[in-house]
Amino acid sequence: MKNNAKEYLVEFANSQDDWLKALIYGAIESNGAISSERKNEIFKCLQNSNVIEYSIPNVVDSDNETEIFLSKLIHKKGVNALSENQTIKFNDNVTILHGLNGAGKSGYFKIINEIVGGNQIKEILPNIYKDNPSEIDVEISYRECVNENKISWDGKTRSLEKLNKCKVFDASYLNGLLETRQNDTTLIQPLSLNIFTYLIDLVDKFKNQLITNSDKKRLQKPSIDLTNISERNQNVFLNHNLTESKKIEITKLFDFSNERAKDLDDLNKDLSILKQINIQDRIKLLSDNKNSIEKLKEWLTKNFTTLSDNITEAKKILEDKKEKQLASNKAKEQFEVLKNVPLSNSNEWKEFIIAGQSYSEILTGKESICPYCLQELQSDNSVKILKAYGSFLKDNSERELKKVLLNIQAKLKEIEALSFDYQFSEGTIQILKENTTEDKSIYEIVLDIIKYFKDVKSKIIELIKNEDSHSTISVLDISALTAELNFRVENLQSQIEKYSKEDTEKKEKIKLIEQKLSLLKENKSISLQKNNIEKWFELTSEETALKKKANKINTRQLSSLSKTANDDLLTETLKIKFNEELANIGYPNLDVRIENAGTKKGVSSTKLVLSRNNDIKAILSEGEQKAVALALFVAEVRMQKQTNPIILDDPVSSLDHKIAGKFAERLLNIDNQVVIFNHNRLFLDSFETSKPNHICKTIDTDCNKNHGKHIKVYEVIGQSKHSKGILRNYKGNYSKNHINEAKKLLKQVPFEDNTKVANLLRLCVECVIDEVIFNHQVPTRFSNKNSRIAWAELKNIKNDSVLVDSLERIHGRVSGGEMHNGTERNENPIDIDEFNRMITDIENIVN
Repeated sequence: MKNNAKEYLVEFANSQDDWLKALIYGAIESNGAISSERKNEIFKCLQNSNVIEYSIPNVVDSDNETEIFLSKLIHKKGVNALSENQTIKFNDNVTILHGLNGAGKSGYFKIINEIVGGNQIKEILPNIYKDNPSEIDVEISYRECVNENKISWDGKTRSLEKLNKCKVFDASYLNGLLETRQNDTTLIQPLSLNIFTYLIDLVDKFKNQLITNSDKKRLQKPSIDLTNISERNQNVFLNHNLTESKKIEITKLFDFSNERAKDLDDLNKDLSILKQINIQDRIKLLSDNKNSIEKLKEWLTKNFTTLSDNITEAKKILEDKKEKQLASNKAKEQFEVLKNVPLSNSNEWKEFIIAGQSYSEILTGKESICPYCLQELQSDNSVKILKAYGSFLKDNSERELKKVLLNIQAKLKEIEALSFDYQFSEGTIQILKENTTEDKSIYEIVLDIIKYFKDVKSKIIELIKNEDSHSTISVLDISALTAELNFRVENLQSQIEKYSKEDTEKKEKIKLIEQKLSLLKENKSISLQKNNIEKWFELTSEETALKKKANKINTRQLSSLSKTANDDLLTETLKIKFNEELANIGYPNLDVRIENAGTKKGVSSTKLVLSRNNDIKAILSEGEQKAVALALFVAEVRMQKQTNPIILDDPVSSLDHKIAGKFAERLLNIDNQVVIFNHNRLFLDSFETSKPNHICKTIDTDCNKNHGKHIKVYEVIGQSKHSKGILRNYKGNYSKNHINEAKKLLKQVPFEDNTKVANLLRLCVECVIDEVIFNHQVPTRFSNKNSRIAWAELKNIKNDSVLVDSLERIHGRVSGGEMHNGTERNENPIDIDEFNRMITDIENIVN
């Protein structure tokens, strides 16, 4: 069973490409905060297939149940500006390295962080103030069961075997740990699960960057003139679809020889000559002439037929009229009474009678009334005449006669409307004139025929008007003329076919030449654009490669592994312990629950969610985030099978003193060995004032106190920019200790430690101010002690001006005479006797 997301990731990375391995390992070693430089390096590995170096993180073996304890760390040389040969002896309970910012604490923390494989790689620099910095030389000792082990470390590796069981808390622990999901809930990703989210987002960014860079490659391609490029090759450039075969085909056209250049010129000349030959105009002229003659022939034939038909039809109508007239006369003879009526056979009289008959038909029962004057008829004869005409008019012979008369009039109008005027084109006239028979041109013959047509028309009109159906009219036969015109049409058609064949041959020649020209022009165009095309090919290959790489990238495997890790690691036990630690640290109003966080990229996973129990609608403050992270850190420690060391760097920054005090109390109650790097004085007070426990008075030997936990406190000081990280006993910062050390140095022969003795006496004066003047009392505003006001001790504070003047004199002398390079040091140095007198004066004040 794995205990951390890093274990899942290291196992997953084994089968991945180098770039993804480097990305995963980098995310593990930086706790989800890979530097921009490293990300760029990894991306270049992905994009350009560069070789990349990476080291496989040494992740803790979850199945190893043996515990370890840190014993000792010796910085021999080489790390930052840390003083050489400084030793930290770790207590099995609590070890605190306390000092101001810039004193050198971070140098020791970086050493331990790299040795145990902390959350994030910390860059360790050599002493930049030295011309020839020393190589890193650190020695660390640890105890496993009863066996003491010692390791030398040169700064080139991290997460050493066994020692990587230690768990580290620093600012990087919060990387990706908390994610505000709603205004009253926070998503928590403990046990390095945040690295999954970080990696998935980063892989997506890499993929999108590949696509963006691919698009940039396309935009960077030079413009290719496609004017003379074949369509099949145009598609390559227009669609950016370059295959290897197409690339080879186009590359072969990069060379355009002088011979091919000459062929191009010759073919252009041939094409120009061919295009100057205008056969189409000839064909059009012949076709127009042919069409005009065919039209003339059709016109003549049509009019010949029209005239012939009209002669026949006119005679027939006249014969029909005679027949109908006889029938009408015969009918009238049957009505004798009508003989006495003058002009009774005239059309006018017939129309007159028809009108009267129509009117009398509507005068029902008034047969004896005249339909014209509406007067009574005066005689029987008048009545008989009217009745006789009524019967006459109902006879069919008269209607048929009338119909024939109408047909005669219609035919006459039809013939009168015939036109025999023909519009000849100039070309037609020319052709007809060029062609002759024995004594006349065809044109003259056509004109004679047209004149004859007109004469026939006049004769037909005359025939109809005279009602002479026996008159002889004939139409001249035009078959000889139409045969001659047909011959001319066939002759023109023959010429058209001849020229059409020549035109087809010309077009085929042009097509063949143009095909050859297109190949030569394409060859020439490609050769002239060789550099641009080669650049285009190069950028297209890069574009295609980037797209293939982008398409290959998929975060599904990572997402699926993230789900597995979340489901395995986010247990009910972790939730309970986390809730307990939140309450221990002072946040009982925050509630932890496990829930399904929904589906992302097709994978559903379990998440740890933090929410408030009240109605406050606000995200966690900076201090609350830090407190939550500390509570989660302790909960994770408690989830481990072993109680291995934990290391914390400035854990209570951003926390108020109450929460810091509760956290100090919590650290003193866990079973793990605790190492703290601290600059917060109130946090240190919380350890000092812990009643069940005690601050060890010595740092070099074991403490003989047996109540509560041992708390070993180192004070880290920096004497100068060249000398930082000097370690001394926090409890040893008393005037007597500084005096004893100064006396030892003054006894050395020869005496050369003027500066060191001066510094010791300066510190001694400052300690006397705390010990004698203030009688060890601390202003209440700076104290974290439970019993904050020692009233009895306040009465023993010494406000003696003579005593203060004496201390000021000594402090000023050692500060000016030896601590600074100047005239006083050179012309009035402090000798051994003066140092001894200062020590005597200080001892008199203390005692």
